[in-house]
Amino acid sequence: MELSDYFLTQEKFTLYKCNACGLVHTTPVPSLSKLSDYYASEEYISHSGKKTNLIGKVYLRVRKYTHARKYRLVNKHSRGRSILDIGCATGEFLNFCSARGMTVTGIEPNPKARNYAVSQYHLDVKDEQEIELLKSGSVDVITMWHVLEHVPDLNRRMMDLSRLLKEDGTAFIALPNHSSFDAKYYSEHWAAWDVPRHLFHFDRTSFRHLAEKHNFTVTDILPMRFDAFYVSMLSEKYRRGKSSVLNAVLVGLRSNLKAMTGRGEYSSLIYVIKKNGTIKSRTV
Repeated sequence: MELSDYFLTQEKFTLYKCNACGLVHTTPVPSLSKLSDYYASEEYISHSGKKTNLIGKVYLRVRKYTHARKYRLVNKHSRGRSILDIGCATGEFLNFCSARGMTVTGIEPNPKARNYAVSQYHLDVKDEQEIELLKSGSVDVITMWHVLEHVPDLNRRMMDLSRLLKEDGTAFIALPNHSSFDAKYYSEHWAAWDVPRHLFHFDRTSFRHLAEKHNFTVTDILPMRFDAFYVSMLSEKYRRGKSSVLNAVLVGLRSNLKAMTGRGEYSSLIYVIKKNGTIKSRTV
């Protein structure tokens, strides 16, 4: 499938699917030296605390609500109190966890977002290269909320997770799901393709393959229901050239209803993973 960078440059990219594992990847892949240029916009909300347009305001409002849900998920699946958030952006989730007594560390490659997290919330947030300096087996929980799809070297990052987690630790990885109804409805205009910032594109099969390759087991798969609405709002803008809130809400509702009554193919999914040999809950 050929599609455009509707968010920023309008450049063309192509999606290719691996026949062996089902993983979809973006080509051409920008060089590491140029990749950061595709994030260079005040409208890139995950690196900003600003409320700009309607979509940005919706995103930031929902983000505040989802922090509490994420925190509850972490507590449900892990008894430990140390957490590493890889791709923590401006640090709001880590600040939420810190205020509730957790020992928190963040990794964030974007210097502006990282400096905001440090200056605003006084968090321990490190540059991406510093992940290599973190002590092995030092954290109970690792979270990556819509981050893994941005990582150029998936295998290296999964090895980082395996090394840094305690033996009974848990990782939570949230990813867009291209098997969802909204993905199929919007096709090349689906905002969660987000090329070339999203270098890889997952569904259940391809993520399981990656997890098992690195000696992890998926112990649960959970929905992110708000994503269907937010992604649909952006997708409407990309498809029509302007926002259509009503249609976005209708598509988001259809996507969630089809997932709820079908096979659970929500717009985004949270994969809960543990190292093999430490599984206590059922495998999904």
